[in-house]
Amino acid sequence: MSDFAFEAFYAETRDPVYRAVVLSTRRPDRAEEAVAEAFARAYARWSEVSRHPNPKAWVVRVALNQFVSGWRIWQRETREMPDVMAVPDEARSLDPYLLRQLWRLPLRQRQVVALRIVLDLDTAQTAAALGMAGGTVGVHLGRGLASLRTALAGTDYEEASR
Repeated sequence: MSDFAFEAFYAETRDPVYRAVVLSTRRPDRAEEAVAEAFARAYARWSEVSRHPNPKAWVVRVALNQFVSGWRIWQRETREMPDVMAVPDEARSLDPYLLRQLWRLPLRQRQVVALRIVLDLDTAQTAAALGMAGGTVGVHLGRGLASLRTALAGTDYEEASR
């Protein structure tokens, strides 16, 4: 495959992949590093990655693995909620209040919601990207969405998002 094919793939998928990783990790700075590394690895192996059934899912998986590796090095994920306004514009397509609620979800729920909703991957693709069974994806998605519904229920969402 040509460099042009990779350039088109990168241009089309970079922002959605970054959004999915930011939503999953709650760390825009480290997500940026992980996504950059994942795309660098995809470029280096483009002839193989381009034939993958879902190259976008491959890149997300590599980025999430890269983040986890870094997380282990850094010893633990911060318990503090990152500043929503520190998220770069291209990843801030969600309302700040909704983004804070998403970041309160446990890691696996955030990852599943990000891949299923933001990247619009189906259950099988999400399961493959995260290395889990399809039923587990459904459980995490259901729990994550239920938590979001509960968090948003009884609040004036418009007022809460200001």
